[in-house]
Amino acid sequence: MPRLWLGNACTEHMVDRMDLLTREDFDGTLFVMKRLVWLMRDGDALVLPRPVPDAFLAHVTRHTGTSPDRIHVIAPDADLLTQDLLHSEGVLGRLRELVTPDWEFRPYIHDRGAEVFARELGLVTGSRFVAEGGAELLNSKVVFRALAAGAGFAVPDGIPCRTSEDLRHTLRRLLAAHRAVILKRDRAVSGHGNVVVTTDPDLKGAGALRTIVLDDPADHGQVLGEAGLTATHAPQGEVVLEVFHPDCTSVYVEVDCPEDGEPVLLNGGQLRIDRHPPILAGLALPPRSVPAPAWERFTGEALRMARLVRDLGYRGLVNIDAVIDPVGDVWFNEVNARLGGSTHLHHIAETLVGPDWTDSHVLISRFNVRAPALERLLPALREHGLAWDPRHRRGVVVASDDTAASGTLEYVVLAHDDGEADALEDRLTALLHQYDQ
Repeated sequence: MPRLWLGNACTEHMVDRMDLLTREDFDGTLFVMKRLVWLMRDGDALVLPRPVPDAFLAHVTRHTGTSPDRIHVIAPDADLLTQDLLHSEGVLGRLRELVTPDWEFRPYIHDRGAEVFARELGLVTGSRFVAEGGAELLNSKVVFRALAAGAGFAVPDGIPCRTSEDLRHTLRRLLAAHRAVILKRDRAVSGHGNVVVTTDPDLKGAGALRTIVLDDPADHGQVLGEAGLTATHAPQGEVVLEVFHPDCTSVYVEVDCPEDGEPVLLNGGQLRIDRHPPILAGLALPPRSVPAPAWERFTGEALRMARLVRDLGYRGLVNIDAVIDPVGDVWFNEVNARLGGSTHLHHIAETLVGPDWTDSHVLISRFNVRAPALERLLPALREHGLAWDPRHRRGVVVASDDTAASGTLEYVVLAHDDGEADALEDRLTALLHQYDQ
C-alpha cells in the first residue's frame, strides 16, 4: 500500500505565532523535512516545502534500494506548507491524479490542517482523537504538565503562566530556592523561545538558545519582556516556567502507539549537546552515559506515559523527553506526538544493519555541520574509507543535506561500538575541516 508523507513541521497548529519565526527557523524546518526521504519506499509520495537535491536523493535511494523513478516528491518551493499552498492546484491537484483512498496517510504531525488536507483526498486517517486535534493537545507543554502531574509523573517544579502576574510570582518563588529556571513557549519548535534564567553566571544553560543572568533576583523586567505576557492575556502564547536542573543528561525514547496492542519502544538515546553554545547538536543511540538503573526507570515510566496517551485515543509515533540528574532522578520535559528527531535515524540503522541493529551497533548523529556540496563530499568519503561499508558494516551516511543553501548537512555514523564510532567521527571531522579552510 503506497503512503503519502507530508512534511508539515512548523505549522499554524504547532506554533503560537508564526509571524515571529525567522529565516533561520524556516531553514531549520526545511532541513528536518528532507529527512523524510529516508522513510520512502517505491510508490510513495512526499510533499515538502522545497525540492530535494538530486545528489541527496540519489545518495538515499542507493542505500534504501528505492528507485528514484518510482517515488513522487512534490515541492512547490516555499518556506512552509501553508494551508493555501497545500490546497493549491500545484499540490492538491497533482495528488488527486495520484492518490487513491487505499493510500496510507503519514504526516509529520497529524494536526487539524493535515486532517483537512487528508479528507480532501478521501483518505481515512483512523483515530478520532487525532482528527479532532489530539496530537496538538499532547504537544502543548501546558497540557503536558497537567497530564503528567495528574498521572504521577515527575515534572520539574513550576507552573504554566498566562499572565505577567503568574510569571512574576512564580519566578520569585522558584529563584528563592533554586539556581536557575527555564522559560519555555507553550507551542514552539526546536527550542525556539527556550531561555534559562539564573543568578549564577557560571551556570551552563544546556538546551536553551539563550541564558539570562540576573544580578538582582528581584529584577524581573528582562524575563517579563522575554515572555511577552500582559496582566490580562498572552498575546504571544502561554509560557511554562519551571526549575532548570543543571548538569543533567537529556534523554528520549520513541514509542509506537498502535491501533491494537501495547505501545512498543522503538529506540532511545541521549541528546548530544554542543559546548558553545550549549544547544542540541545530534543524538547518540543507545545512550552512552546513563546508568542502567536510571535508564530502566526512565523507559519504564515512558512506556507508562505512552499508555496514557494511547488511552486518550492517540495512535502513531510519540517521542518522550526527560532529563536525568547526577543522582539518577528522572524529570520529564515534554511529549511530542509526531515523528521525532530519531525516526529517520532508526530507519537508517534498520535499513543498513537490520531490525535488531542495537544488538550489534551504535549510532551517533550530528547536524548543522559545515560541509562541501555532496558531489564533492561523497567521493571523498569513499576515498578516505569513511563511507558506509556493507561488508564491514560500519561507516558514514548523510541523513539530510542543505549544502546548496546553507553549506550544512546532517551525518550518521554507524559502528560496532562507541570507540569505533568516535574514531570514524574524528576522521570525518578532520576531513570536513580541510574543506572549511
